Amino acid sequence: MAWHRRTPQEPSDDPNEARTRALAMLTGRDYASAELYQKLCTRFTPEAAAAAVAGLVEAGLLNDERYARYKAGSLQRARKSRLAAAMALRNKGLADSQIDAALDAAYAPDEEGTDPELEAARALVAGQYRAKLAAGRRDLVAAALARRGFPHRVIRQALDYDPESST
Repeated sequence: MAWHRRTPQEPSDDPNEARTRALAMLTGRDYASAELYQKLCTRFTPEAAAAAVAGLVEAGLLNDERYARYKAGSLQRARKSRLAAAMALRNKGLADSQIDAALDAAYAPDEEGTDPELEAARALVAGQYRAKLAAGRRDLVAAALARRGFPHRVIRQALDYDPESST
């Protein structure tokens, strides 16, 4: 089987075609406006991509604040630290103010005052890192949690937590 190298196509400058492509992409998943713009620029001129994104924002089909809130909640449920979530949102091209507002909402303590970031670290310690902790490798677990972006305060509390004493 012969592999053929794809010849680069000339980017299209039709904003209607870019809008159609953007709408097709949005049926699959949500995007931040900067992320969608970057993806559209692979097939369209920057002007056509910008016009398509601007039109979708104006129509209310693309909303960075809504996307940031959704994505922050998703990252919090996936047991990501606040720092790791902030980095992921920043990589999507969101503004710092949007990131801060979304993380404040997603990582706010619940009605009982439970810290979601601490709960995420405790769940990782009780699950994925339980064997290392049982083997006395507290230092390795602390280092792993630090690499995941958990603050020292949370790491210390997660490692000191005894689930049997709280039930």
